[in-house]
Amino acid sequence: MQTTPNSANAYAGYVTPIDGAPDAMITETTRGTPGGEYLRRFWQPVAYEHEIEAAPLRAKIMGEELVVFKDKSGDAGVLHLHCQHRGASLEYGRVEEHGIRCCYHGRVFGVDGTILEMPGEPDAETQMRQARQGAYPTHLYGGIVFAYMGPLEKMPPFPLYDRYELPGMRLDVGKRLPFKCNWVQIKENSMDPAHTAILHAWEGVFATQFGQFPEITWAVTPVGMAYAAARPVADKIWVRSTDIMMPNIHSITSVFEDGAHLKECSPPWITIWTVPEDDENSHQFVLCHIAEDDPMKRETLHHFLGTGQTPDRPYAERQQVPGDYDAMTSQGGIAPHSLEHLGTLDRGVAMFRQLLRDGVRDVQAGKDPHGLLRTEAPQPTYGSDLVEPISVLGGAHDDPDVWMAYAEATLAAYLKTPPFQNRVIPKPPPLPKLAAE
Repeated sequence: MQTTPNSANAYAGYVTPIDGAPDAMITETTRGTPGGEYLRRFWQPVAYEHEIEAAPLRAKIMGEELVVFKDKSGDAGVLHLHCQHRGASLEYGRVEEHGIRCCYHGRVFGVDGTILEMPGEPDAETQMRQARQGAYPTHLYGGIVFAYMGPLEKMPPFPLYDRYELPGMRLDVGKRLPFKCNWVQIKENSMDPAHTAILHAWEGVFATQFGQFPEITWAVTPVGMAYAAARPVADKIWVRSTDIMMPNIHSITSVFEDGAHLKECSPPWITIWTVPEDDENSHQFVLCHIAEDDPMKRETLHHFLGTGQTPDRPYAERQQVPGDYDAMTSQGGIAPHSLEHLGTLDRGVAMFRQLLRDGVRDVQAGKDPHGLLRTEAPQPTYGSDLVEPISVLGGAHDDPDVWMAYAEATLAAYLKTPPFQNRVIPKPPPLPKLAAE
């Protein structure tokens, strides 16, 4: 039996384009490309400190092969991987009191790339003044090794945000999550809260209240951009907000929030850096925000952080219960943006991409891009949860336009007074118990 077309758009496979192109301005990450030079103006995580405790770590960031290590005096180094002498890999080097010694001919490089020793070289003094190993400045924070890979004269202070040091909270590192795709299609997901009502409802990890589509608004903030999503929950109105700190950091509150308890603010749950390994591979570095008296086991938290964020499940299971990893990587190594058909709910994605393009153009013009901080003072952020009695909406509790107006008013209020300023921050909701516990 042959099916019959029921509209002019039916069976359009032959005339629908199948070859598309990504937005190279924002997806390319190597040195010298517009996007790569933009990303190099910001501090980037390259390793967790625990990954370099026993031996040097080979890493790849924005197309550059690197070695990350901590010398015996406690200083961290991020050097070009291959020794400047004869190209041996420094991943096989020996960590010394000050620097790392190449396994091949014993040259010692300090964390700043200067050559400290040239065993057996008669002209060592002259050569050590003239030669060098490529190296990048480092900063240790929260158990993560960060590097600045841009021009030294443009180096900003390491950025601090108000959510990092909240009273009663401590920081702990999460899992390293590799993704086989471009960094942009990962990071823009954080400005796409509509997907939580579908993808994460299937996944079953998020609270069931996420399954109701919220009314969503977005705004540019001093450090990046944020959304506010409003939905009614029984006799309450819940506004969830998440923000991006440009270019590749975002922070969320607990995904187990259900909007059932009144609160004027929620503590952050995790902060995530999405770092390109190259144009088609990325890593997520995770910093966890944990209540100081929380008895939660690290293994329990890591279980939830990894759910749907890796390919480490049977293919049949991933088809039935896909997660972020499956949705993002299935777009291809680099999403072909020219084939997309964005809708109203994609405003946040479009805004984020535009902020990236604007940032790239700023760097090309010799200016600091939006969100780059030239201060060491902690800066406000804008992601939290607000749960209030639904009576604050007035009489039209079931009107989506009223929910939208409340979301817009909440985000506008946050821009005037950020949520972590002068508000009571309750404990985060507990994690569900694992079967093994």
